[in-house]
Amino acid sequence: MRRWTWLHSLSILIFISLASGFASLLYFSYQDYVHPRNIYGDWIEIGSPPYKTDTLTLNGQGVLKNGRLVATQFKFDGKRVLIETGRGTTIYQISGTISSPQLKRIQPLTPSQRLIKKGFEHTIKTETVGFSQQRRSALSDHFSNK
Repeated sequence: MRRWTWLHSLSILIFISLASGFASLLYFSYQDYVHPRNIYGDWIEIGSPPYKTDTLTLNGQGVLKNGRLVATQFKFDGKRVLIETGRGTTIYQISGTISSPQLKRIQPLTPSQRLIKKGFEHTIKTETVGFSQQRRSALSDHFSNK
């Protein structure tokens, strides 16, 4: 009977140790996943004309937009980036893939904005003529033919 109690206690101790180790592994993996350094770097706007392209820089010192400091801190929960400025809160959501990391602005909704991490620009299909340029061209052709 004593031997059974000793083996039972040992198996419970091993189970608790394994459960604690697994829980620790999950906790530290999650902490690494939501660490802001995962999104540090320059993010370049997609689909805007070259003369009006915004660049967003996220780093340990804060947030820079087009080289100007707009916030000294930001929050990152693993899926969303929250930036609070004097103009309100801007929220970007992680989108794209690992091979083409992108941010999509979800607040404010208009104007819509998508950004891609610097160095991954080649992974997106860019149109040489944007929608607004196509529309202007079509209107110009329509009215110049009459």
